Amino acid sequence: MIKGRQITLEPSKSGDKRKAYEWLCLSETAKNHMGPPNFEDHPIPSWDEYCEDFENYYFDGSKPQKGQLWIIKHEGEEIGAICYSSFHLKGRSAELDIWMPIEKNCGKGFGSEAIRLFCDYLKEKLYIDRFIIRPSKRNERAVRAYEKAGFIKIKDADKQKIVQEYLLEEYWNIYGQGDYGTGDDIVLIKT
Repeated sequence: MIKGRQITLEPSKSGDKRKAYEWLCLSETAKNHMGPPNFEDHPIPSWDEYCEDFENYYFDGSKPQKGQLWIIKHEGEEIGAICYSSFHLKGRSAELDIWMPIEKNCGKGFGSEAIRLFCDYLKEKLYIDRFIIRPSKRNERAVRAYEKAGFIKIKDADKQKIVQEYLLEEYWNIYGQGDYGTGDDIVLIKT
């Protein structure tokens, strides 16, 4: 467990996989990053598609060198998830993602605190010291939270170069464009 000022982070368990999917894809906040009405061009993944991306090691902690998902809690209530992936990146790097299923928990600093705590933990325990996040530019609230957590927005002209500095060459064709594709993405880094 990682304790912060407002929140705590706890490693997920195998039984959290479905819940994390519902929070990400089927919650009231999903519209901020996928599916209609704001992301018609980025459809909501099916359960099977989600399971292809979020393998079991994210939930059982069996391969921390590849990635893991943690649950965010506030006053004992589960309010979201944060995860990192490293399997596709060059050494000492992690790509982060975070989501909260309920609007009332957004805009209160919980996300920024979770990101700061998580980065500190990953640096201390796994020696990861380079972080990247690639949201859609349409998700302005998320971008502000990442900047508040110490991430720096990369200029459009430099995005491809920065992503190449993070990604292993064999994953460029799969992950080089990010979830939203060049033009709709924002690249933010923290070192």
